[in-house]
Amino acid sequence: MTAQRPAASPEPPFSVRRPFLLLDDGVTRLTLVRHGQQDYPVQQGFDHSQWEDPPLSGLGRTQAMAVSAVLGEVDVDVVACSPLVRAVETAGIVASPHGLEVIVRPELVEIKSYSRMEDPSLNPQSLVDPALWAERERAFSEFVKWDYMFFGEGSAEFRERAVSAVDSLVADHAGQHIVLVSHGGVINAYLGDILGVEEDMFFLPNHCSISEVLVKGSRKRVQSINERQHLHTGILTN
Repeated sequence: MTAQRPAASPEPPFSVRRPFLLLDDGVTRLTLVRHGQQDYPVQQGFDHSQWEDPPLSGLGRTQAMAVSAVLGEVDVDVVACSPLVRAVETAGIVASPHGLEVIVRPELVEIKSYSRMEDPSLNPQSLVDPALWAERERAFSEFVKWDYMFFGEGSAEFRERAVSAVDSLVADHAGQHIVLVSHGGVINAYLGDILGVEEDMFFLPNHCSISEVLVKGSRKRVQSINERQHLHTGILTN
């Protein structure tokens, strides 16, 4: 005898699922993935140019394979990423099971810290009065706003760039499942804009963690933040 599923119940008036786009057709599913751990430079002193665009570390590739295994079990239509090497490498691993070509969007690059320094090899701390640096650092730790950092993009400027870039990607692939491999700042900007969070970084995504958003037109609903079940303790980093 074949077991039969019970008939689906009708949705009640004012269904709690309807506002969250769970009953609509043509909804875009956006899976936000932070890149795998980068290969941090080993150096004396601070040279921002060495930190800006490193490749994945060995552990980062392992993390990318872990998230790829999870996303390989679901239908994915589009894999997109930032142009930074760590994002491109992670996206390539994620796209491989689906046979997809990665779409690179330059505007999805991470916050441009210290980008306005004339000589990026200098330590920015050496260019600022120590008392002012300490005050700004304290304020950043309390409020987590890019405006408190020196020589880089401001909070409003970065959020506008990041949110517009993600919105553009979603508009180009409406109704599909998009996996976007990006950065902690970009993910925070997009989710923070939806949730009305003023902090520029209200959480620190784990490397290769997953956050999910459903989008239809101007409606955006956050489904999850910083999923990391696929990352066991030995490969969990942030």
